[in-house]
Amino acid sequence: MPTITAIKTQKKTGRVNVFIDGRFAFGLSTESLLRIGLKPNQDISQEEIEKLIKENEFDKLYQQAAKFLSYRPRSEKEVRDYLLRKISANRFKISGNQGHNKTVGPIIDKLKSQNLISDTEFAKWWIEQRSTFRPTGARLLTLELKRKGVSEDIIKMFNVPSSMLNELELAKKLAEKKIRVLKNLPPLELKQKLTAFLARRGFSWETIEEVFSLLTKS
Repeated sequence: MPTITAIKTQKKTGRVNVFIDGRFAFGLSTESLLRIGLKPNQDISQEEIEKLIKENEFDKLYQQAAKFLSYRPRSEKEVRDYLLRKISANRFKISGNQGHNKTVGPIIDKLKSQNLISDTEFAKWWIEQRSTFRPTGARLLTLELKRKGVSEDIIKMFNVPSSMLNELELAKKLAEKKIRVLKNLPPLELKQKLTAFLARRGFSWETIEEVFSLLTKS
């Protein structure tokens, strides 16, 4: 039976390298090492080795996901897609889509249980960021959230600004700000550029026409 011949601390904090029969076999977190109770000169079966290799893969992916989440809030879909990219790019010892899902699913569940992933909190943050730094129309904001994997129910929960009054006021403010930059253009070109600008921001054609009507009156 294979024997653990050495356990050496890695340069990376919180991890160790496990050597079996004089050769490097796998890495482990110190937390896993203490929990399992591995020691030098301990016999270990091939089945146990394979199980520990999978645990190591899980731990590395989990740590990468936690780091990914440390920069800003993420939706569940963003984290899932990120993990699948990591598995493909780094060639983790996980084969097939079924293996990917069996690995990624539990990581997502663990992150959720630690309140590190919440589509509700992500949607709240995304809407606040858009409202503060890059206001958009309800159509584009809804589309962005859907692309991030946020459900219709969560989007409706936050009452993404869809009333003509709110959208109209927001579009009018953006148009007035943009006009200061485009004020020297001929009227037709000004309208074309302003229309394209508001359309890119996700405002409906009805709202854009109403904005021009208000600006003409003012």
